[in-house]
Parts: sequence; C-alpha cells; structure tokens
Amino acid sequence: MRTTLILDDQLFRRAKREAGDKGSTLSELVNTALRSYFFSNKKSEPNHADFKMPVYGELVHFHQTAEQLAELRDEGR
Repeated sequence: MRTTLILDDQLFRRAKREAGDKGSTLSELVNTALRSYFFSNKKSEPNHADFKMPVYGELVHFHQTAEQLAELRDEGR
C-alpha cells in the first residue's frame, strides 16, 4: 500500500541514513519499525494489575468518578 507520511526533517535524515547503511530502503525500515512496535513491544504496555500501594491503618474504600477526581485535582487536594 502506498501512503504519504509527514516526518520531522531530522528524523527523516536519520532514517534515510540508517536504511542506506543497512542496504535497505526507507520503506523497508519503516515497515520493520512498525512491525517491531506493534508485535514485539508488548512489555511496554502498562499492566495495571501489577500496581501495589502500601496501606497503613484501617483500609477505607472510596469510589469517585473521573469528574470528581478532576475537581479534587483542580482544588489542589
């Protein structure tokens, strides 16, 4: 598939040079980078189940909506 990408000038020059150094084309470099990003980079996705926070004292459950939390944040709490 053909498409047009708008790349930062410095990024374009570096990618073009890297492709040339490897005897490849810019298209092949971009395809390889995208495959790596989408298929090999699964560990970079956050795993919220691993989050642990120490709790001291009595455990208190509270539930607030995103809007309520935003209000607290904006109030400086």
